[in-house]
Amino acid sequence: MDIKAVIRRQGFTTAQVAEKLGISQQAVSQAVNGNPSLSRLKEIAAAIGVTVSDLVVDEPPQEPMMKCPHCGREIKIVKAEEPTPQSSD
Repeated sequence: MDIKAVIRRQGFTTAQVAEKLGISQQAVSQAVNGNPSLSRLKEIAAAIGVTVSDLVVDEPPQEPMMKCPHCGREIKIVKAEEPTPQSSD
């Protein structure tokens, strides 16, 4: 469980998380480096926009994949870009 890595991956520092939660940076550091309570995990997760399971799972999220129903090969699923509106001149 590397909560600090998840915080960094979301673009935050422990100081920023502490400020968002209205607690000391030391309290966040204790949670990150120790054995945080479920309520503290929920607070941190909400502050950085992830789920509690994202904080406690030891592996990084995998890219979404599926098997081709015809050949059985793995296919990477990517989100299509939104089309840009065309201006009518």
